[in-house]
Amino acid sequence: MGFWLAAVVSILLSRVGDGVATIWLASAFAFVMLARRRYAASWIDYAAIALATLASNVAFGSSWKMGVLFAVINGGHTALSLWLVDRFAGGLPVKTDAPARTFSLILFLTAVLTDAITGLAFAGVTYFLHGWPIIPTAWTFLASNALGFALLLPLLMYASRSEVAAVLKPQAVLRVVLVAAICAGLAYLALSQSRFPFALAMLPLMIIAPRLAHLELALVCGVTGITCVAVAMSGFMPGINGGVEMLSDGFQVSVAIIVSTPFMVGLFIKQISEDHARLAEAETRWNFALASAGQGVWDADMRNNTVHYSATWKHMLGYEEHELGNDPDLWLELAHPDDVARMAAADRDHMEGRTLEYKLEYRMRHKSGRWIWVEDHGKAIEREPDGAVARAIGSMTDITERKEAEERLMVSAALLADEKERLRVMLQSIGDAVIGTDAENRITFMNPVAEKLTGTTSLAALGKPLGFVYRAVDEETGRRLDEPHLADNRLERTEQNSRALLTRNDGTRFSIRQMVSPILNELNEFSGSVIVFQDFTDARTLQRQLAYAATHDALTGLANRPSFIRTVEDLLDRARKDASHYQLMFIDLDHFKPVNDTSGHAAGDALLQKVAATIKAALAPTDIVARFGGDEFSAVLMSPSPVEGERAALAVLDAVSALEFSWEGQTHRVSSSIGLTSIAADSGEANEIIARLMRPATRPKRRAAIAPSSRWLVPKQALRSR
Repeated sequence: MGFWLAAVVSILLSRVGDGVATIWLASAFAFVMLARRRYAASWIDYAAIALATLASNVAFGSSWKMGVLFAVINGGHTALSLWLVDRFAGGLPVKTDAPARTFSLILFLTAVLTDAITGLAFAGVTYFLHGWPIIPTAWTFLASNALGFALLLPLLMYASRSEVAAVLKPQAVLRVVLVAAICAGLAYLALSQSRFPFALAMLPLMIIAPRLAHLELALVCGVTGITCVAVAMSGFMPGINGGVEMLSDGFQVSVAIIVSTPFMVGLFIKQISEDHARLAEAETRWNFALASAGQGVWDADMRNNTVHYSATWKHMLGYEEHELGNDPDLWLELAHPDDVARMAAADRDHMEGRTLEYKLEYRMRHKSGRWIWVEDHGKAIEREPDGAVARAIGSMTDITERKEAEERLMVSAALLADEKERLRVMLQSIGDAVIGTDAENRITFMNPVAEKLTGTTSLAALGKPLGFVYRAVDEETGRRLDEPHLADNRLERTEQNSRALLTRNDGTRFSIRQMVSPILNELNEFSGSVIVFQDFTDARTLQRQLAYAATHDALTGLANRPSFIRTVEDLLDRARKDASHYQLMFIDLDHFKPVNDTSGHAAGDALLQKVAATIKAALAPTDIVARFGGDEFSAVLMSPSPVEGERAALAVLDAVSALEFSWEGQTHRVSSSIGLTSIAADSGEANEIIARLMRPATRPKRRAAIAPSSRWLVPKQALRSR
């Protein structure tokens, strides 16, 4: 719709017959609308241009043949303009704040280059169809489009929301109307009264160009251009005929220059002003930054043999600005004698082009007489044709504190290295194995003892995960014991000495005693660990042996009396908690004493071992058997059933009675008496239960079911059951 309206206005204003409109606004409108969009033009856009062109031309008397030609030419003009701007003017979309150089380039590409190409193409076709002369037709095409672009391109390109809002303010509206009226009036006077109309018409625009905003200037220039066309077409311009005929001699190009030149001049002047303001602001910030950072600036002019030293440069050395001049050799005069040779050599290397920049640290004498360290950093920015430096600039920074800190750091580093070496020798010499890790649990240190115990050299282990050489686990649960940050989720020293096992890479395992200590940084964050360990296999074996001896009978290997009593107490506690039941069996051997008396204690010991094995075999694997003392045995039956208890007692009686023991050609037989009771929550204490089974009682006649087969056996208690 916009393209059609622009085309209709152009045809109504300036077309004669079926020819070219000598003021063509539609192409400029189409270009700006498509160039400012964020997405590329499509076939729909070009179809709209073709349809609008065809409709406007046919509606105002053009033939269908010319309408189609104009549609093709206008679409091609728009496509070529967009391609040239995208290729050579910074790409699409075109920004509403485009700088002066970009606008000038866009105006040239669209209003001159594209117009010339499409104008020649149009002229060639019309020459073939109608015999129109090529040069006049191409010139008319170019001039009409140039004027259209000169009038609309500035207005549409810079019509952003912020610019429009600024122009619509009452004060801005009044200013634009007043300035436009003055410029239009002066243009009318220049064209109607002056011998140099175009120069005088452009003069007021050149004067006001730097003083208006972009959109304001575009509006004023547009009004002035329209006024020039109206004056000429109305017959007020002397020397030419009025009406559309006056546009045939290139008048449009003159108006385009009147309109576009002041606008571009205004853009350039504004851009220069803005650049100067930005440069001044940047220089102010730069000087403030240099002063705030304590950096002095020097600027050496080799042509005039002068050096300018900034106030900060002089203050750095303790002087006021007026106390030091601009002597080129001042920096060498104030330098430390021991540093002058280095300074001169570095300066000479840069001046002769052997180094890209001059950078050196040296000492200079302060006004107080002390020496300060400075860092001088400079570069040649101008050279003569023969390569000699014409100008150099640089900065100087006081680095005294840094140098002093570096010296302190060097002393500290030397002390730290000495301390580190002492610690290294100490760790290499101690008898314990030591491994150090970082925050990722990678090995950073291993002493020789650790190499020996793990079977891995330090060279092969450094940088590897701890698990590569050291895998300590709990021998019962398999839980990792070598990582402090995995141990109970606490960062604290941990010691595992009871069940720790170390597995080597070859699969061998041995017991260790270890201490894992985390290393925390200043933020109390985990940054590594130190693991100290030793081979604890022999001690662990002895520990196990002692633990076994404390709970087992040395002769039979069964649980001993104290261990058995603790077991009964534990079962009583469990029975009180969950109401469980167990059976307690007390076994007393009969006719054991004669074996000791006739065959000796060695035979008695061997018999007791055999009886112990027999009793254990007669009971269930889960039952607990103990030697209570002498020829007395005890057992805890895990079954709660009294019937099962009696069945187990019968099995023991039968097994012991069936036992034949031979010693030095003599055969001995023994029997047993058994007391049986339950362990329950109401059974009393453990010593009470055991005492009831061991208490002497009237010897009843034995029940045949459980009586020993020996006819002479009179047990203490054939079977006592509670």
